[in-house]
Amino acid sequence: MTTETAMARFRRTPVVVGLLLAVVLSACGGGDGDDLAANDFAPRYSPPSDAKYGGELMVLGSGDVDSLDPGVAQNQYAFMVLFATQRTLLTPDNETPAKLIPDIARTLPKVDVKAGTIEFDLRPGIRFSPPVSRPVVAADFEYAIERSLLPGVANGYVEPYLGSLRGFAAAKRQVERDPERAPDIAGVTALSPDRLELRFAGVVPPLAVDAFSLPFTSPVPAGYARKFDAEIPSTYAQNVVSSGPYMVPNDDQGALTGHRPGIEIELVRNPEWERSRDFRPAFLDRIRVESGFTNTGSASERILEGESQINGDFAPDPVLLERTAENHPDQLMMVPAGAILYAAMNTTIEPLNDVNVRRAIVAAADRVAMRLARGGAFVGPLATHFIPPRVPGFEQAGGLEGPGYDFLANPRGDDEVAAKYMRRAGYPGGRYTGDEELLMVTDTTGIGRKTGEVVKRAFDAVGIDVEARAVTQDIMYSRFCNVPAAEVAICPNVGWVRQLDDAQTVLDQTFNGNAILPVNNSNWPQLDVPAINRAIDRAKRIEDPEGRADAWGAIDRSITRVAPAIPIVWSEVPALSSENVVNVIDRANANPSLPMVSLSDATRCTGDSDC
Repeated sequence: MTTETAMARFRRTPVVVGLLLAVVLSACGGGDGDDLAANDFAPRYSPPSDAKYGGELMVLGSGDVDSLDPGVAQNQYAFMVLFATQRTLLTPDNETPAKLIPDIARTLPKVDVKAGTIEFDLRPGIRFSPPVSRPVVAADFEYAIERSLLPGVANGYVEPYLGSLRGFAAAKRQVERDPERAPDIAGVTALSPDRLELRFAGVVPPLAVDAFSLPFTSPVPAGYARKFDAEIPSTYAQNVVSSGPYMVPNDDQGALTGHRPGIEIELVRNPEWERSRDFRPAFLDRIRVESGFTNTGSASERILEGESQINGDFAPDPVLLERTAENHPDQLMMVPAGAILYAAMNTTIEPLNDVNVRRAIVAAADRVAMRLARGGAFVGPLATHFIPPRVPGFEQAGGLEGPGYDFLANPRGDDEVAAKYMRRAGYPGGRYTGDEELLMVTDTTGIGRKTGEVVKRAFDAVGIDVEARAVTQDIMYSRFCNVPAAEVAICPNVGWVRQLDDAQTVLDQTFNGNAILPVNNSNWPQLDVPAINRAIDRAKRIEDPEGRADAWGAIDRSITRVAPAIPIVWSEVPALSSENVVNVIDRANANPSLPMVSLSDATRCTGDSDC
């Protein structure tokens, strides 16, 4: 198979990224939001030709990123920062859906599907930020992939996409023996400083090429990072170096001085970066990512009335977003995210380990009220299963109407159906009679709390007591929902964004029992159904697009049938900006593309470009 044919065979719309920050899914609406249309606020995907260089942007967030380590990061907020600080071999073309373009790679890779090989040639002159300050070489990508198996990195991406690399299983056993040193994966080889080869057991998997546009494949310098990766968890995030246009300030040893966790991330220009070697213009001189804005109403007002500010991991509450759409339409964009928001139920905790109890809770849930808490119809259609619209497999899973299960038939809740399933679970009166009190962890934003309140009412309807705890969004994930040992029963504000326009990326990490990790876990329900796991394993190997869509649609139906979560909404993401901000959206992750954002009133030039 020729390289051109092979690349066509693998081409998919590269819509990246995993962990959907819950409040980002909000939108507006008095009533149910039917009077507003998200397509009236279309996003901008490329900077204007007269964009100006200079100035400082502030990104307001409720919480911190989950990690600055590209091998650990999973959520949109972190991916937004990483697109400014890290580069990958390939990247999605922001202006042309369904197209990948070379980034650090010199050209698109040579792919021999049947022989099971991918080969990349690297572009010269790409350099790491201080204190490493040397060219990026192929061995840095080899190390990035291999370190992903370390327990201190806890990467949830490498196995779904690259798990059929030759020697992968042996490398996992090597890590079990020595968890402090990255293993050798036989199928990943730096043939020379500018050439990387990957060899798979069998054919090249369908998503393997696209995976090299994801942050976990960003180059990591082994000689520098190995000492940090020897710790569990790895401390590379506190000492990370950049290959992109921006870096977090650090000291002579590499320790970050520009990241105060939970407070601020400062981004400044990487002195080793050259504009002529990157498609990113990097208009801004400096970017500050500020945390702690849990009062999203006042934060949104500050953005709209102030200067040089955008929203990060939150959206305005429904009333304010509706007012923004009416009074500040030029400062609002609604971004199609290919996202599913849901309330996850921990299937390992009694009584949620009973499928009929979970079905009863889903049946009792007022999903219309849950969506209304986030903005009503303006935010997107009510979800009836998990694959989002426009992702292959969506129609096969039931489309907008859903798979037809009776516990999802009434979006406002059905107490009779709920009681029926509670009786099937062994409660003759149709209500829970045990004494378990379940822990629910939500975020501290108003939208997060309101969603949690509506979810709690569904549990109340079947007689289950819930203790609600609110924490900042980054803590909600990093210490509670993403850590099985925390024994959180309900995570009502979680969700996932499609990656690479393939349903595997929506269902594999989030509902595959083999994907459950002790930390950085994204299978929030800890669903572990052997038949579903086997179906996922088979579907990952299907190459025919129609066959993949059929298989993943069937898997979605099976997952929905066992009710691991309450599906809420397939969401649009609202992006706010101050009047002087020329905001540009990264099509891949539905967040602002920080290296493409500029200020309309910037007054000075940077580099070799005219203002």
